[in-house]
Amino acid sequence: MLYKNYLKMHIKSSFQYRYNMIFIAFNQVLINIGEVLAVYLLFQQFTLVAGWTFYQSLLMMGIVFTVFPFDECFARGYDEFPQLIQSGDLDRFLIRPVNIHYQIFGSKIEFTKIPRLLLGITISIIALVNINIDWNILKVLVLIATYICGISVIFGLFVFSAGISIFTVENLEFINILTNGSKELAYYPINIYAKWLTRIFTYIIPIACFNYLPLSYILEIGTIPPWLCAISPLLGMLFLIPCVLFFNYSLHKYKSTGT
Repeated sequence: MLYKNYLKMHIKSSFQYRYNMIFIAFNQVLINIGEVLAVYLLFQQFTLVAGWTFYQSLLMMGIVFTVFPFDECFARGYDEFPQLIQSGDLDRFLIRPVNIHYQIFGSKIEFTKIPRLLLGITISIIALVNINIDWNILKVLVLIATYICGISVIFGLFVFSAGISIFTVENLEFINILTNGSKELAYYPINIYAKWLTRIFTYIIPIACFNYLPLSYILEIGTIPPWLCAISPLLGMLFLIPCVLFFNYSLHKYKSTGT
């Protein structure tokens, strides 16, 4: 019920300046379309990139364009957590008889991200229609789990970044590398990168679990065992657990601003 009130409040706030919201959303969609166009032009020069066709890579972009705006829309409070510390609002959150995570979720909801989310779903559908896939129930489940894994991993990065900000207050550049850098990296098959980078974004930050690995199983390409590719989204979701634990630990180290 409380979150429903949060939604109503943010919807009302957004539509106070509806034209501004429309222009921001339109601008963001144009940027994403430009990124798709860049990939299209790349594949005009190279038929395959690391064994992946244009529509197979487009499906990867569709997943990123879906999961990242979803987290930006509904978990923006974690991404902008340093402002809560600097303004002293975090102190008020901590003395309320409501779970802190619940309040952070409701502190910032950006509906301007929804058009990008819809664009991501549209791109995913276009890619799937143009790829010849021998569908079965397991592949459908793996595809659904891939999107859930993507949401979990990106959300985990937001939560981890919020935990770091308790110690640093100011946003560090490497935090942007973790979030936005991970998004840019996930546009392409992760096997095109250097091995050390591939290992980082497979075993430490499991971008590959909603990128290369599950799609390798669905599209039946690559040399990694199919069973491992199929369960990779489930393994990737576990990334959220240490991120939340780290945030909770960091919160115990928080010292009031005194405001």
